[in-house]
Amino acid sequence: MAADGAWAGFSQEELRRLRGLRPGGGRGGPANKNRKQLQREKALQQQCQKLGLQGGAASVPPEQLLSAPKHQPGHPQQPAPPPPCPSVEDQNQCDRREQQEKSRWEILQQEQRLIEEKNKRKKALLAKAIAERSKRTQAETVKLKRIQKELQALDDMVSADIGILRNRIDQASLDYSYARKRYEKAESEYVAAKLDLQHKTEIKEHLTEHLCTIIQQNELRKARKLEELMQQLEVEADEENLELEIEVERMLQQQEAEARRQGSQSHGHAGLAKENPTPGVTAKESKHANCVDSSAVSEQLQSENSGTKSLCNMDSQPQAVNVTPGDSPACSDT
Repeated sequence: MAADGAWAGFSQEELRRLRGLRPGGGRGGPANKNRKQLQREKALQQQCQKLGLQGGAASVPPEQLLSAPKHQPGHPQQPAPPPPCPSVEDQNQCDRREQQEKSRWEILQQEQRLIEEKNKRKKALLAKAIAERSKRTQAETVKLKRIQKELQALDDMVSADIGILRNRIDQASLDYSYARKRYEKAESEYVAAKLDLQHKTEIKEHLTEHLCTIIQQNELRKARKLEELMQQLEVEADEENLELEIEVERMLQQQEAEARRQGSQSHGHAGLAKENPTPGVTAKESKHANCVDSSAVSEQLQSENSGTKSLCNMDSQPQAVNVTPGDSPACSDT
């Protein structure tokens, strides 16, 4: 096949031999045949070039392609005509070569058609895939834009809500700090007022106790003074005087009990004021307690004065004169 594919007409030796056999033979028939062979070779070369450019099936090896006849420098380009009556072997060989060339040409054409059909289908598939991909990308682009818009809207809403909440939180923080300061101030004032109330209550109880002690000592001094006066005047106490003295002592005991009860009540009011300290209420309670104490003391002094006056009237007028100066310290103490 390599020798057949590389065949490009008759060789120079064959031409010489043919010329030697028939030097004056005609060239009409063989020239036409050589033209057909040249045209066929050119067509095959063009097909091979097309196939090589399109990148189809495997390229035909160079030894299978029909090569153009080589130009000799001293001879014409057209080969010498074959003998008019070739042998049977040569004719069979030529027919065999023509059949091989024809079958090769048909195979090449079929391969070319297949390659062209494949290329067309590939181009169609590629165009279809590109169109689908472009549609898909457009749809995805639209979808992404819509999603981006929705996310932007959500971000705007959230940012607006966050701004409102931050403003409210700032205002609430300011209100809380102001309320905290007020609470701390009120708590400090409450503690100070409670301590002041406790201190004033202790002072009041101490003064009340001191007053009771003074009254008791004054009464004891009065009693001793009366006894001394009675002993000086040598007055014997009769039953009526004893009864009066007993009544006076009983009244004194009652007054002491009332004073103690009023002191305990004032102490209870002071405890309530400690739980709910209000300046106005504490002042009123202190004034009321002072008024009660002063009224109790005044009643006690009046009763004592009345008792002493009754006793003195029973004895004598100078005795009453001596008793009245002793009453003035009690009044001054009150």
